[in-house]
Amino acid sequence: MMNKVIEVKNLTKSFKLFHSNKDRLINIIPFINKKFDVHTSLNNISFDVKKGEFVSIIGKNGSGKSTLLKILCGVLQKTSGEYIVNGSIVSLLELGTGFNPELSGRDNIIVSSKTMNFDINYIYSKMSEIEAFADLEEYFDMPIKTYSSGMYVRLAMSLFLHLNPDIFIIDEALSVGDIFFQQKCFSKIEQMRKNGVAFLFVSHDINTVLNMSDRVLLLDHSKQIYFGDKHEACKLYYDSDKKVLIPENESDEIKEKIEVSIENNILNGKKQIIHRKGATLDSLQIVDEFGNHTMQVEMTKSLKFIIGYKVDEILDNPAIAISFYNNKNMLITTIVYDLVVDKRFIEVAIPFMLEAGEYTFNLTIAQKVKNRGVSHQEYTNVGPISVTFDFNSNEPSFYGLVGLDYKINFKD
Repeated sequence: MMNKVIEVKNLTKSFKLFHSNKDRLINIIPFINKKFDVHTSLNNISFDVKKGEFVSIIGKNGSGKSTLLKILCGVLQKTSGEYIVNGSIVSLLELGTGFNPELSGRDNIIVSSKTMNFDINYIYSKMSEIEAFADLEEYFDMPIKTYSSGMYVRLAMSLFLHLNPDIFIIDEALSVGDIFFQQKCFSKIEQMRKNGVAFLFVSHDINTVLNMSDRVLLLDHSKQIYFGDKHEACKLYYDSDKKVLIPENESDEIKEKIEVSIENNILNGKKQIIHRKGATLDSLQIVDEFGNHTMQVEMTKSLKFIIGYKVDEILDNPAIAISFYNNKNMLITTIVYDLVVDKRFIEVAIPFMLEAGEYTFNLTIAQKVKNRGVSHQEYTNVGPISVTFDFNSNEPSFYGLVGLDYKINFKD
């Protein structure tokens, strides 16, 4: 059995919130009633990390992820509970913090290593590897004030990935650089894991979490929801209680179909925009090719969108549009489907020929008018859908944002 390098038991962190500077000053005076509120950022957290293991921490913003990392790194003090760190830590909480813009990349490597108390002779022995990994060419010996932001993070990642800690703590830093640099980083991480280095990783990138993790810790509003299997943790991350109202005048068959969709209605709780009456979106379920409800799909595989809707008979040419956006809020594509007025559900199978990453989508029901649509109701920023792919083990069928269908002919 692998040795535990991090053990956390019933860890809790609370902060005092003062309403004014006066209340803050009163707090330091003994025997006087204190005036403050208490905010708990971590509530009774327990987990462990083993030697050579990759453990991810996921959760919505404000769930306590960064607070937990700062306690383990010694930046914050715990309120109660206990934690044990067995070994040296390198933390990427603030990638490249402390770099001097007037110094070259090489000199910043040396200065940063001394600041972190790493063996400078070891750093000198690794300097050629760090330089080659960063792939900055002549810029490695130029002041980093001349660097682009991408070059800056390449330098920082190259340094950190060539240090020799027992534990590596990373906060959203594995998405730096282009895909080729990311692949180098992931390969280096696998090599470090084989040498016994443990990784504790915080991210919103579920694709990376699924590809890299051995186990996952899920936090929500300072509480621990789950710790264990990565697939179960990511499923719980997306799941929530969902309800829809069933109209009394519907047939028993339609009521039954709507009841089936209640538990997994993604639209519940989402912000809707009503432009005009006459057409409504009632529910949305998303399932994979095996019928499992999910918000994750492997690149090039399909998800089925099961959409409950209702339109008035007086509407001509009703349609549903699904618009997908990437993490830069760039519109990737819009898909439009015609509706049948006297039906209540439409099932749309969509192959995700998109690069790995997270996507949101807008769902709109509208009336088609020539080449345009008149919206009746829409839901925006639904998702995210996580498109996954293991680039370390498989060769992708395409590179870039989208995969296009094509035919090849050979001629003499």
